Amino acid sequence: MANSILIVDDEQKILETTRDYLRSKGYCVYCAANGGEALEIWRRESVSLILLDLMLPDMRGEEVCRTVRQKSRVPIIMLTAKVDEEDMLNGLGIGADDYITKPFSLKALHARIEAVLRRSRDDVVPLYNKSSWGGGDLEITFDTRTVKKKGEDVALTPNEFKILSALMKYPGRILTRDELISLALGDKFDGYDRAVDTHVKNLRHKIEDNPRSPVYILTVYGVGYRFGGDRFEKI
Repeated sequence: MANSILIVDDEQKILETTRDYLRSKGYCVYCAANGGEALEIWRRESVSLILLDLMLPDMRGEEVCRTVRQKSRVPIIMLTAKVDEEDMLNGLGIGADDYITKPFSLKALHARIEAVLRRSRDDVVPLYNKSSWGGGDLEITFDTRTVKKKGEDVALTPNEFKILSALMKYPGRILTRDELISLALGDKFDGYDRAVDTHVKNLRHKIEDNPRSPVYILTVYGVGYRFGGDRFEKI
């Protein structure tokens, strides 16, 4: 499965040159020339990483970053002509994973992308350490890897917990089986993509009131799965 990258930059030459280079490296690439278009693509597609210019015509890159960080930990590398240390620290402080200044070497950018993607695969967690869904019906604490259903502990296997974590990392997003394997089980997973279905079936029996009519792990037929649940409380 190819990682997908969203490039957000209003400089057409940078957009096209970076797009073509990353495609030559095997990435699936989406392009946006402004913040509004970038957020539309991010909400619609399963993006693995965002390259985000700070100076956009309709909104600042920091605003785009804050919006994304309200719901996702998708890696963000900021692109900017600024070299001021305070600006860099501000960008990192609102949730950017890395920072690269223009003009940049495409090889150096590629190395940064690979490094950030490796780190994100090694630490699949959602925005908050403890999350409560359905008014307390389902609770997950990530650092201790504990899950409670109606206040009772739920015993999950390591792979079940990793799949649940991956789905919750992108709440509402559709993840294919291949994406779940890459995010949760690792690229070295030696098994069939349908093994994901078995893990999901087992998860549903443990966390759903009615596994045949799930509210948390939803099937998107012909595509994959997404995490549902109407009420979310961060803790």
